Amino acid sequence: MQLVDREKATHLMQSQGIDLLLASSKHGVGYLADYWHPVSDDYYLLWSVDATHKTFAGLGADPAMEPFLVAGASEQTTVLIMDPWIKDRRFWGPGYYIQTWDDPLDADPDPSDPMKVVAEALSERGFSAGTVAIEKRFLGLRYVEALQRYLPNLTLVDAEDVLWQLRMVKCEEERRRLREACLLTGSAWLKTVQSAETGMTQPELQRIFVKHCMDEGLEYERAYVIFGPAGVSLINGSPASGSIELEPGMFIRIDAQAKSEGYVCNLSRVVAHGDVNDAMAIAHSRERQLILDLIPELKPGVAVADIRRRELELYEQLGEPPLVPYTGHGVGRVVHEPPYMALNDPTVLQPGMSVTLEPHIMYSGNGDIFVGMEDHFLITDYGAEWLTESAPMDLHV
Repeated sequence: MQLVDREKATHLMQSQGIDLLLASSKHGVGYLADYWHPVSDDYYLLWSVDATHKTFAGLGADPAMEPFLVAGASEQTTVLIMDPWIKDRRFWGPGYYIQTWDDPLDADPDPSDPMKVVAEALSERGFSAGTVAIEKRFLGLRYVEALQRYLPNLTLVDAEDVLWQLRMVKCEEERRRLREACLLTGSAWLKTVQSAETGMTQPELQRIFVKHCMDEGLEYERAYVIFGPAGVSLINGSPASGSIELEPGMFIRIDAQAKSEGYVCNLSRVVAHGDVNDAMAIAHSRERQLILDLIPELKPGVAVADIRRRELELYEQLGEPPLVPYTGHGVGRVVHEPPYMALNDPTVLQPGMSVTLEPHIMYSGNGDIFVGMEDHFLITDYGAEWLTESAPMDLHV
């Protein structure tokens, strides 16, 4: 499905003197084409270390110009089945199976060059010269140099600013996928914490979450599972999931991330395993109230830096120190996207933005734990739609 707003893309590209956007990252191609092969990351071709799997999506500033998709030859069947909205589909390299090679017994077939195919698509559209925006952060220097060899008169600039301006505001289909991701992730999280048993280790509970994600039809992204307090200091960062065993009186913290149709839900909760002491219960109560006090700030026209300022005021009123340098962040095809609710981010909220709130309270008795909740929201015309509201914020669930 076409997710990108072509009219907005044209305006942004023309305002920055860009003739064409060329995405190459998993999330960049996924956004422009609404396609990515399920296992096609940047790994070596199995018969050659001279090339890695590369997929590209090209979108011109001229709305009359046909977009194009360039993928490895072994993706042809997947592209046919997934049927992305881009119809000019080009493939590079020999296929995975040797029956597709010119000589099936050739031990060293030519791996081909994806940039040659990209250059051909650009040339056919009149881009022997012109300005093409690439994802400099993700496209390796070797591929940049190859494109410049094929088209030496091409001007290459960075696509990141335009892509993020497009991606920060989600279309209706993206919003639907985010709602679905959050509903199902909340269900998987709840089933997971209800399965927690004394003596269970953090990795064991994490594996249960993975299973529930699969049962809900989600793509598991990651989960950060911490039991505490556990006699460890979190001053220098939370410890990796290890063999800490769950005991009565501990918190269970799960920072859960899972995808539906390419879009991520980010949900974090802290719940008690058995009865906890009064100080831990107070920390949990304060954390919950921080979220509730910040939700009214989520509305169109509000600068994200002002939300951070409001959070800092709330910390001061509680007598608690802030623990992380931001209040929340954007979420979409990846779990951390602009905007960041930090003092140095000039972004103003707009309807269609997908953001989180994630304040933290430190509990330091008998060892540390971040009492951190994270909730996911869509900015609407009048306020915010709470996507993770179905996941209880209670101390005991």
